[in-house]
Amino acid sequence: MDSDMSGGMVKVMVPASTANLGPGFDVLGVALNLYTEISMEFIKDGLEIFVEGEGVEDIENDQNNLIYKSAEVIFKKIGVFNKGLRIKIKNEIPLGRGLGSSAAAIVGGLLAANELTGRVLKREEILNLAALIEGHADNVTAALNGGLNVSIFDKNKVYYARKALEDDIDFLAFVPQEMVRTEIARKVLPEKVDFNDAVFNTGRTAFLVSVLIEKKYELLKIATQDMLHQKYRAKLVPFMEECFEKALLAGAYAAFLSGAGPTIMAISSPENSERVLKEVGKVYEERGLSYRAYRLKCENNGAQVLKTPSFV
Repeated sequence: MDSDMSGGMVKVMVPASTANLGPGFDVLGVALNLYTEISMEFIKDGLEIFVEGEGVEDIENDQNNLIYKSAEVIFKKIGVFNKGLRIKIKNEIPLGRGLGSSAAAIVGGLLAANELTGRVLKREEILNLAALIEGHADNVTAALNGGLNVSIFDKNKVYYARKALEDDIDFLAFVPQEMVRTEIARKVLPEKVDFNDAVFNTGRTAFLVSVLIEKKYELLKIATQDMLHQKYRAKLVPFMEECFEKALLAGAYAAFLSGAGPTIMAISSPENSERVLKEVGKVYEERGLSYRAYRLKCENNGAQVLKTPSFV
């Protein structure tokens, strides 16, 4: 397939996400209202990548760029060759902090490339490719669909259930300056887990989904408990338990690692959010550690196409 595809630029916007929510390891994800915006268009030749915002010094501007590599998967799959590409990235999502920056890049690259080449693939196919690239489905499913997602990645196919969440809860993200790469955070996990720990998490994962759907937020404290990954990752976030304790004492419904960390996530009523932000912030400030706090909401729309080429 070649050419008649120079009919303009596509622009997509993909949200951040928080995964696991405590017990739902590699299964649960919620989209959040921080975004990566990607503009993409064919040019005569070469590769041009421009980056603004978060990670401007860390996001590659060559063929190693994750958005470009994801777009290439689409181009090769449908047979688009010998085209130059221009990508412009405006990013709000902190990199390497457990907020789904890689998932947003992957989904954004796939979605933009699909729009740019005539929308050949369905969103379900894009989701399957995204999970294949990412290696797990929790963040990419939330990023593409929005809302709360329960996902399973089996034999290169994603199965999911989705539910929009209301805006009566805040997601409070405490983002330290230091990165923790997901691959590092996975290396500290054991190869085998105790049977009782598995039962513990299975029950709480199911319970957590019900609690969020039924808005029984007072039960989130027990529903977000975990025995499979957070205790092992504590060595990468040594003040994790103190942050959890401070958040709960300040009135948060729950606190847990966001994804692989190091971001600490708390769920709070809007009325208690400022107090939680202040009290957990003291944990960082007393250690002289730089951090940023975000007061976020669930993003129910998921990935959106903002501009479509004229031929689509």
